[in-house]
Amino acid sequence: MRVAIVVPYFTPYVRGNEFGLADGLSRLGVDVTVLASTGKAPREKMVSDNGNVNQSLRFDVKYLHTLCDVGEIPLVPSIGREIGSGDYDAVLLQEDYQLICHMAYLATHWKKTPTILSTERTYFPAGNKRLVLSLFDATLNKMVRRGATAYTAHCAAAKEFAEKELKVPAGRIKVINVGVDTSLFKPAAGETPLKDGDLKILTVARLHPYKGLDHLIRAMETVKKSRPGAVLYIMGRGPAAGDLKALVSKMKLSDAVRFVETPVPNYEMPPVYGSADLYVQPSIVEPYGIAVLEAMACGKPTICTRVGGMKDTVDDHATGLLVKPADPGALSDAIVELSKDRTEMVRMGARARERAVKKFDWPVIAGEYKKLLDEIVRR
Repeated sequence: MRVAIVVPYFTPYVRGNEFGLADGLSRLGVDVTVLASTGKAPREKMVSDNGNVNQSLRFDVKYLHTLCDVGEIPLVPSIGREIGSGDYDAVLLQEDYQLICHMAYLATHWKKTPTILSTERTYFPAGNKRLVLSLFDATLNKMVRRGATAYTAHCAAAKEFAEKELKVPAGRIKVINVGVDTSLFKPAAGETPLKDGDLKILTVARLHPYKGLDHLIRAMETVKKSRPGAVLYIMGRGPAAGDLKALVSKMKLSDAVRFVETPVPNYEMPPVYGSADLYVQPSIVEPYGIAVLEAMACGKPTICTRVGGMKDTVDDHATGLLVKPADPGALSDAIVELSKDRTEMVRMGARARERAVKKFDWPVIAGEYKKLLDEIVRR
């Protein structure tokens, strides 16, 4: 079976959802080609490519001629020609609002090639972006949602958003979670920037207001009183960096909060997760939360807000704790509660690793997509 995965951006160095899906399907014998623009998403601009993009990949990657990229929506008209001449048995479209997916869908419709539309959307963006997206939702996005052969959501929250806000009929969407490579992300030791602290707390995120990092910083004021040796490591870069650093300075938390802004490739992250005592994801809104899965696979208990995909991945009070978003008090209470019993933290981490392997390992997730592909191609 020959399959194309259409995505606006693709950087193997980042190894996100599309990488895991392409690699997982390839391991199952599917001939996979990733089709993308020549641009980079914001998180991909924070890192650099690690050598030849096709080096040691099990699948092909084609970067198509891109006319322009406005507001993280690249215009790639050559996708139509690629789909039209590519002889693909099926095409996977990653998101409904991207022009590259609209154009790919039109080409598949003309060729009568079956398609799977996947979505991670769990909220409307703010400001002008919401207005533009609303116009798309009423026209091009609706066309793709209605016409795709099959429709999947990355988590239950994305399915609920599509049904409630986008009026997608109940029963139309199947939830297939995002996976994690548990052969890469596993308990490991090695060089790490997490050097200090009797209680090392880690969060990995783009420094953006949506990530709720200001609430986590405020929570550290209380955590510090209960656990004087606790240190929070915030790993990432982004537009909110200046505001977050100013907040740390204002609250006199420089000894308890450290920023790690040097990019670390995925294959070097397991020792980083491994050196932490617990992982915290304080997002206000979150499409999925892949770093949570990576930390779980590395055997770490997690404290996460009850939003997005984290409601699917975290087993509350078994592999970690789920708390109310935008609530520093809830975050500090959870951190203090969990850190009181290190033996239970280790047990939680072991259960987190077990859950990641059983339910979210990429071979498991890719197997679900393979079954769906087999079904729509037969039809």
